[in-house]
Amino acid sequence: MHLVTTWFGSFLLDQGRVVKQVLFPPNPEEIARRLRLIEDWKVLDEERTLLGAAPEVFVSEPRLERAGGKMIAGPPPFLRAEDFGFDRGLLHRAMVSVAKAQMRRAPGPDDHLAQAVETLDDVTESYNLLVERLREWYGLHFPELARLVDDRRYTDLVAAHGDRASMPDDFGESVGGALSPEDRTAVMALASGARSLGGQRDALLAHVERATRLRAPNLARLVGPVLAARLIALAGGLDDLARMPTSTIQVLGAEKAFFRHLKDHTPPPKHGVLFQHVLVHGAPPWQRGSVARAMAGKVSLAARADCYTKRDLGDELVASLEKRVAGIRERKRAPRPRRAVPSRRRRR
Repeated sequence: MHLVTTWFGSFLLDQGRVVKQVLFPPNPEEIARRLRLIEDWKVLDEERTLLGAAPEVFVSEPRLERAGGKMIAGPPPFLRAEDFGFDRGLLHRAMVSVAKAQMRRAPGPDDHLAQAVETLDDVTESYNLLVERLREWYGLHFPELARLVDDRRYTDLVAAHGDRASMPDDFGESVGGALSPEDRTAVMALASGARSLGGQRDALLAHVERATRLRAPNLARLVGPVLAARLIALAGGLDDLARMPTSTIQVLGAEKAFFRHLKDHTPPPKHGVLFQHVLVHGAPPWQRGSVARAMAGKVSLAARADCYTKRDLGDELVASLEKRVAGIRERKRAPRPRRAVPSRRRRR
């Protein structure tokens, strides 16, 4: 017997012939409720009834295999809704109801975390642009200051004092030109805006780190809270990250390079956003692929622990990853020498 579930009912088939059926109520809301259960990998009551109606039932969905069916390969037989008294208009109304229910779902912590880390990237980019513009503009008046202090001190000094003669420290003579009162006011306002944006960036960074450690402590301990938040955002949620294979996690964030590889046959990407981790970008180029692959495996374990078991594996995963990376460094000390290709004249 073969158990098949469509949008209008569940059927038990023998050699392609329906021997038992349980049709869904011809109500778009009831059909939509069952479709949402199927989307969440739940087993319907109608399916449980048919699973117990025969001693051996074959299924084509992993969702039904967990309920006791025996998995077989190949697509399920096609059943026409019109043969059982259902029309396509009912399916349309049911799918509209499913879409509305999905839109009404409350956003979870992963959605807020994704928005927070993306906002952090936007604010950081804007802050860097403002500071760069401030250095160029104020550098016309006091170019030496940029080499003496960092960005935070730079914005504080310009926002508070403006003119180099009003600076609290003696930075020596300058080759810069004079600053008019109007330009001084404008530059100080720009520095104040950059300083305020820097404060917002620091507050967002603290929020992302705190939220990531609460949501995924093992993942935050393994790769750092900011990188962990980016992985969760790219995957679409912690649950989606936990279900991803290691090969997909390795290239998360490198989608453009991957599709370019498929289209133009360029070399495939060795890593995606994992390149931001010091173990990956600090490794020699010929080791980065192996290090990223090892890290992706540990990320998968950490995400599954955070999502399902809630076990504290952070320190254990960090120690295991460092040991694995040490083995990669020992095994791949230098790139393999390329084989010399004989020239055309030598082949002749």
